Amino acid sequence: MKNLKFLSAFTLIISLNTFAVPEGAFTTLHVKAKDVDKYIELMKKNTAPFEAIGSDLAGVCVTKTGHQYPGEMFVWNAFPSVEKAFAATDLYDPMKASGPYKNMRKVKYSSTFKPLKEFNLRPAYERLWRLNLNNPMAYTQKMIELEEAIRAAGHNMNIGVFQPLGGGREVFHVRAVSQSASELGKVVDDYFAGSSWSKIWDESAQYVDEIVSDTIEHCQIIYTK
Repeated sequence: MKNLKFLSAFTLIISLNTFAVPEGAFTTLHVKAKDVDKYIELMKKNTAPFEAIGSDLAGVCVTKTGHQYPGEMFVWNAFPSVEKAFAATDLYDPMKASGPYKNMRKVKYSSTFKPLKEFNLRPAYERLWRLNLNNPMAYTQKMIELEEAIRAAGHNMNIGVFQPLGGGREVFHVRAVSQSASELGKVVDDYFAGSSWSKIWDESAQYVDEIVSDTIEHCQIIYTK
């Protein structure tokens, strides 16, 4: 019986690893900005912090709906590996920032995230779910199926699943990205109209223990190496 249980578990592990986890990692710095637009413009003009940490790409995501506080946003940096992302924490400390950065935002916390599936980085209008997952790899497989089905239905959407690393109380992030706010809404309309792909989304709920938050963000790239 023990051998049977072991073989069953081994088969499950094999079946859930039919896709390759991609390379790379992201860091996020969550802040409360006094003036979101001015803060973003400042970062676009002063790229020294991004250069100092060796970021390949950097950008921002500004919360549009579902705010926990006014001026909610975060700055993200993309790296080729978790090694580089972790090393960046030793190269720049946002808590010790002085000058205009210190005056324009209040740092809330930072984290590192590992993508669990291939993710086409085209930031725009994004619905973000923070989720507690009971089976992250099985859920990720469902998101791979869902992305393919949504695209087959004619929607230009990218879906990402990200695991927090050293993120304190952060949970898994799931992003559904469209290139306009109306297109993002069109996908939701398609779901409620009973689109064929909606069943895949419903099936993925079995791997979700809790929806911690649900927000819509506007994201953009502000630095390229």
